Amino acid sequence: MSYDTDVLVVGTGPAGGAAALLLATYGINTLVVNKYGWLANTPRSHITNQRTMEVLRDLGVEAEALAAGTPQELMGDTVLCTSLAGAEIGRITSWGTGDRSATEYRSSSPSPLVDLPQTYLEPILVTNAAARGAKVRMDTEFLSYTQDSSGVTVLLRDRVRGDEYTVRARYLIGADGGRSLVAEQAGLPIAGQTGKAGSMNITFTADLSRYVAHRPSVLYWVMRPGAHMGGIGMGLVRMVRPWNEWLLVWGYDITQPPPALTDDEAVAIVRDLIGDPALDVTITSTSLWTVNHNYATSYSSGRVFCAGDAVHRHPPSNGLGSNTSVQDSYNLAWKLAMVIRGQAGPSLLDTYTAERAPIGKQVVDRANLSRDQFGPIFEALGINGDTAAAGIDRGL
Repeated sequence: MSYDTDVLVVGTGPAGGAAALLLATYGINTLVVNKYGWLANTPRSHITNQRTMEVLRDLGVEAEALAAGTPQELMGDTVLCTSLAGAEIGRITSWGTGDRSATEYRSSSPSPLVDLPQTYLEPILVTNAAARGAKVRMDTEFLSYTQDSSGVTVLLRDRVRGDEYTVRARYLIGADGGRSLVAEQAGLPIAGQTGKAGSMNITFTADLSRYVAHRPSVLYWVMRPGAHMGGIGMGLVRMVRPWNEWLLVWGYDITQPPPALTDDEAVAIVRDLIGDPALDVTITSTSLWTVNHNYATSYSSGRVFCAGDAVHRHPPSNGLGSNTSVQDSYNLAWKLAMVIRGQAGPSLLDTYTAERAPIGKQVVDRANLSRDQFGPIFEALGINGDTAAAGIDRGL
């Protein structure tokens, strides 16, 4: 039987990039395709925990991750406030800050945490995968697949030339995100609820050092009128690079048509959450997304496997999205390598769902529980329906 590649990976995000790098490192012929002509162009996931750093250490790219990310000492405490310029409500020790917590973290792993936005993580994974022999095709869209007892035939479209062609692989990995076509065509059973709430991301540049340098953090949770409406439960000002590159998250009513957010409106939201009506702000992007509570109960169908957001979709609470995605691929890749080499029987691959699906469900449930627990905080602060209406009236 002739094959074009051993494994075809759809997607270059944390799950797909990690799968490609792992398989290439194990000497497995790998082709990874990306529908777009670029890797991540917005920060998206960022907190990279010790278990994921251990994977990067195992792959020999930990030093690159540490060089590209914000170090643990600048990740700081989680700050809760009424605005960055306003009253601070409290701080939550997080990510190994403080002597006691730092000791616990450092004794549990040789690898530290790092804040590594997806715009930096993806190039590390994909370029190293290519350097180790993986073939990477950008502007290449997955359309469909058929499988039989010996392999998978995948139909792809070259989005530059416009033509369609097939690739024959032993196995297919769908790491194509929360709207995964691979998972859909595989008929993977997806439990939970889609579209629980609406959120908007606003990325911007502004010098906020006077508000944050004395209390470094990657997450500033901001309680404003309207904050409990949709989204992730509170306004969020997230550090991307200290202290001038930022991502802000705000909610919108998902029962209404999605808002058309202009730069002027985005600036108004940023200035409100910062608490500085004259702040010099440059908006770099805006986007809308929905909060989901979905998880697959099976991660595979025959020779087709899915990983990452294709099989678990949740709000960013707890920072487990990209970490869980990398761990999916870490679990799957060595098993595929052993089966392809003939060192293990195909039944080894059955353990992927058995080991990862319960974790995917646990992560989704935990992320949504964290969001729902914000309710009592709003109540205690008097942020309720009346103040929410005031926020809506202000266009927030």
